[in-house]
Amino acid sequence: MVANLPFGSEQALRDVYEAVDWDSTSLGDPSRWPRSLRRVLELALETRFAIVICWGPDLAMLYNQPYADMIADKHPAALGRPVGEVFAEAWDDLEPLFEQARGGDAVWFEDMPLVLNRHGRPEETCFTFSYSPVRDDEGRIAGVMDIAAETTRQVQDHRRLELLTRLGDLASELQSPADLARKALDVLATAPLDLPAADLQLPGQPLRLPPPPEALAPRQVLVREQPDGTRLAWVRIPAALGGESPGVLAARLSDLVPVDAAHRDFLRLVAATVGDALSAAASYEAERRRADLQQWQAQRLAGLVAVAQALPSVDDVDDVLRVLGRGAVGLLGADGIVLGVLEEGRLQVLGDRHDPAVAALTAAFSGSAVVDEDPSTAAWPLWVGERVIGALGLSWRTPRHLSSEDTDLITALAASTAQALDRVRATQAERAAAAAVRTMAETLQRSLLTAAPQPDHLEIAVRYLPAAEHAQVGGDWHDAFLTAAGTACLVIGDVTGHDQDAAAAMGQVRNLLRGIGYSLEVSPAAALSALDRAMRDLGVGALATGILATVEPLEGSAHWRLRWSNAGHPPPLVVAPDGTVELLRTSPDLLLGLEAGFARADHVHGLPPGATVLLFTDGLVERRGAAIDDGLAWLAETASGYAGMAPSDICDHVLGLVQGHAEDDVAVLAVRVRPEPGAATAVP
Repeated sequence: MVANLPFGSEQALRDVYEAVDWDSTSLGDPSRWPRSLRRVLELALETRFAIVICWGPDLAMLYNQPYADMIADKHPAALGRPVGEVFAEAWDDLEPLFEQARGGDAVWFEDMPLVLNRHGRPEETCFTFSYSPVRDDEGRIAGVMDIAAETTRQVQDHRRLELLTRLGDLASELQSPADLARKALDVLATAPLDLPAADLQLPGQPLRLPPPPEALAPRQVLVREQPDGTRLAWVRIPAALGGESPGVLAARLSDLVPVDAAHRDFLRLVAATVGDALSAAASYEAERRRADLQQWQAQRLAGLVAVAQALPSVDDVDDVLRVLGRGAVGLLGADGIVLGVLEEGRLQVLGDRHDPAVAALTAAFSGSAVVDEDPSTAAWPLWVGERVIGALGLSWRTPRHLSSEDTDLITALAASTAQALDRVRATQAERAAAAAVRTMAETLQRSLLTAAPQPDHLEIAVRYLPAAEHAQVGGDWHDAFLTAAGTACLVIGDVTGHDQDAAAAMGQVRNLLRGIGYSLEVSPAAALSALDRAMRDLGVGALATGILATVEPLEGSAHWRLRWSNAGHPPPLVVAPDGTVELLRTSPDLLLGLEAGFARADHVHGLPPGATVLLFTDGLVERRGAAIDDGLAWLAETASGYAGMAPSDICDHVLGLVQGHAEDDVAVLAVRVRPEPGAATAVP
């Protein structure tokens, strides 16, 4: 070869070109190549873009070093060979494009998928390229120039990111873990290029793919070739908040995609994203079960109050038994109910004399409850003052274990029954019955108000005080909880009304807001707007005032931030470490449940270490015949002495001021930003 041959200055590639037996190719001796071919080849060899020139009738290949790198093991044998032979595995797709370019029309494709054999096996590839006609010295089209860029990794990354995004979206859907797993499998089925088959191997679920052949370490991606030649991979699904792994992601891998580090990272991300979604679903499931329990408790409360309110209006003992019969079925699921009363020293049975509970009535006259699980019966004495005037008997066809809540409920029913039987001659019995109802009502209502969490930098205390008025229940509530991200959420609210309906509605509103605040991770205003929509869509026919607030640290500062939204509720009160008191008055938004589309507002107030926020319902500051502003002024004056006090002491002190004469239920919540260690409680 002579030095002026058009093989460029890159020595490695030039050596390969010079080693080719060009006379055996359709191109012939390079010294006789047309000037146009030499010129376009020199241009290709001087650029860093991957370029191939396919020349002559058989489209013999000439290319530069970047193109040689791109076709991998096909180089150097591809030099001088027809492109149709070099890329025989993809020629059905490529030949029409070459013919179009040879006809004079340039061709452009972006991210075109091709299956190529560049490393000894077929593999998925993608290219962005342009085919352009190349003319000879006489101006005739003699070849095609291809300028190409491989985009395989970008295409794979993009579609994998789309899959991960769709899997991540499942975490925002409120559903059970089993439902989420089924939806996740549906999403995974949309990615056949990366995961021809996938299985979430969770406890209690059927296996679609074989289980892992050995124990998996965290983040390990185990790949094994199967007897049929396919490859399976397994990776543990991590738990989002730590703890035990919920299961294993198993996947059949594509023969066209190498199991490289990027593919292993992708499998780990799929497992982690599914794990996050499963953890969110498990949290929702637990919260839903807790809400169902609290809803059931609220319904029991409403049923107990309904029975207690119906009994005083009955005219005879038969009506007493009728009212109790309805109540016992609804509240306790009893199949039979009887009454035993003393008439002139003799036992008179009201109801079915053959009921199994009749045998227990006499024993209950001793003054103690009688419970027998075979058959399932219970008998409760009916006390009036110091006397037992009768007994209430209940029976169940199937075995029934009475919980402590059941026994409290029967005690309240028995007290109400005694009041109804002897209301004319025993005022004392009437008071005892009402007190029992009130105690049970308060117990059930308080069961809806959970204890406050205690995060590291906050002290939170909550209290509830029922109204002084006889046997009333209402809709006041407090709530404090941590979101999945650890943010402290504070709630104070009041459902309108003072009866069992208000108490039941309170349970619904409270549980809806807790679920929204925990799972959505949005601002207080957005959460209250979501509650408005949920109350409308779920048919919660109630109106309520309320405040939802979050307490969050300010980044780079020792101070904290109170962010809140107010739905027609008395304003929060802040006690600074130096005793300064500030009522955070804003223009309150509409009541909850009034207008689902109302745009609610967020408000922000800074909190230094040692500051205390007090949230309360209007029962604390409202007095008959006085303006509420007078009550707020009284509270602000009183609160000036609370600087440095623990939130629990503040709650106890402020409720002590109104206990015994509060005309409405009172709920209070105090949260204090803990001072930094060694810092003074008050600031000058």
